[in-house]
Amino acid sequence: MLYKLLSAIGISTGQTNGIEDEFASRREAPRRHNDKCMGVIDGKAMPIVDWSMGGVRVFGDTRTMAVGQEVDVTLKFQVQNSLVNIQHRGEVVRKGRDTFALRFKPLTNDVRQNFSQIIDNFNAMEFATSQA
Repeated sequence: MLYKLLSAIGISTGQTNGIEDEFASRREAPRRHNDKCMGVIDGKAMPIVDWSMGGVRVFGDTRTMAVGQEVDVTLKFQVQNSLVNIQHRGEVVRKGRDTFALRFKPLTNDVRQNFSQIIDNFNAMEFATSQA
């Protein structure tokens, strides 16, 4: 919305290569597709399609989910030789045929720090792999 307003009054927002910049993005944080992650919702393990600091997209039975429903989710990340669990609460914001999306409730400092450590660890592992 801010992007459209700035464009309408003739202020450049620094588009690059025809791709709209951060003003056009609806995402709070970039999605992460390559991390080894599973989710547990209502006691059921469900594969994570992608996640970000703002939410998660889950592959699973959408019949038991309703848009607007709040659920507790535990994300389980495989980091090196250990399993890191991060528990948080989210709201169902979209449903598809086989997937649904949760927007996280505001992150606590601990959860934000844990997510940052997970991202840093995966980035370091990817870098190390690329140098081998």
